[in-house]
Amino acid sequence: MLILHTSDWHLGRTFHGASLSDAFHTWCTYVVDLVRERNIDAVLISGDVYDRSVPPADMVELFNSTLEALAALTTVVFTAGNHDSSTRLGFGRSLFRREVVARTESLEAATPIPVRDRAGHVGAIVYGIPYLDPNRERVRLGSIDEPLERSHPAVMAAVLERIAADIREGEFAGKNAARIVMAHAFVTGGERSDSEQDITVGGVDSVPASLFRLGGTQRADTTEHGMLDYVALGHLHSPQRIALENGPIIRYSGSPIAFSFSETTPKSSAPLHVENGVVEEVEELSAPVERGLITIEGTLEEILSEAHTADRDKYVRALVTDPARPRDLVARIKAVFPHAMEVLHLAEGSVHHGVPEIKHRDGLEILTDFFADAGGRSLSAEEKALIQSAWEESRE
Repeated sequence: MLILHTSDWHLGRTFHGASLSDAFHTWCTYVVDLVRERNIDAVLISGDVYDRSVPPADMVELFNSTLEALAALTTVVFTAGNHDSSTRLGFGRSLFRREVVARTESLEAATPIPVRDRAGHVGAIVYGIPYLDPNRERVRLGSIDEPLERSHPAVMAAVLERIAADIREGEFAGKNAARIVMAHAFVTGGERSDSEQDITVGGVDSVPASLFRLGGTQRADTTEHGMLDYVALGHLHSPQRIALENGPIIRYSGSPIAFSFSETTPKSSAPLHVENGVVEEVEELSAPVERGLITIEGTLEEILSEAHTADRDKYVRALVTDPARPRDLVARIKAVFPHAMEVLHLAEGSVHHGVPEIKHRDGLEILTDFFADAGGRSLSAEEKALIQSAWEESRE
């Protein structure tokens, strides 16, 4: 059987203010066509279906029509990401057909989702973990009297323990089928881009990959991966694998569309081939590109030269290195590159320190540095705690 791992569709997002509606429609059409042509048995969407908790109406309609088309062809499992509203995304989930399964609540994550092949045989068991906000989940997954530690590792470990228990003792215990976990998180070792939202809580934003190396199993076909065979991650927008010795395959599918100029790795999707409980990644399939993007650095004359004729319909970030700022710089570049999203003048040989660099830094660190610079002294422990509390409350 074939399973398509995707994530981070971010329906409704813009690119530096430019609408990506055409790109979203192209992607959704591509997925439906791919499922039909390849006879794909399940499509996984590991969080951030939408870009914000209240998505635009046209994007809700697009996702609805896409689900309708996919449900006629395959099984779809989607989870809530940190950009989604779990309540809105999961509305009506109890009414969904077997072909469409939403996992938007942490307490449902250990409920197995059987994925069947065309003959009706269960070939994979999927567990969908939505984004786990430690502030909300520490009591839900622990108790009022004994809440969990307020951290990403603590809440993820609690959910994975429940999943391990279901694998050992649940309905499909001992079943010769692949075990797949979907999760929306920053796993240590992943490479960020400029377009992911910070999810730091308590000074920690990541979970260790070793959490997915679950303990012993009662499966008849025990493999070197242990309980899990594949971890389908969402959150980071560049496709990549996370190294884990003696553990399952851990992979970010990446977003299907580039949302920042830092996303230079080509977008792709990789169907998983599942046979006799074993998961193998097959060849990567290039995702459709509605409009490419490129960063061009050089003098204004070099940027406007015929050398970049092929780039004139792309999204462009222009880094201009003339010693003096050319007159009407932005207008002259946009006359040639109508989709120029960023135009920056840099002194020749200088290093640009802008928004992308700042976005790689922790928000609390930036705030702490600001108050220290503005106040002329380092903050006390009490002041740092107050800033951290205010920062995390504002992000909720």
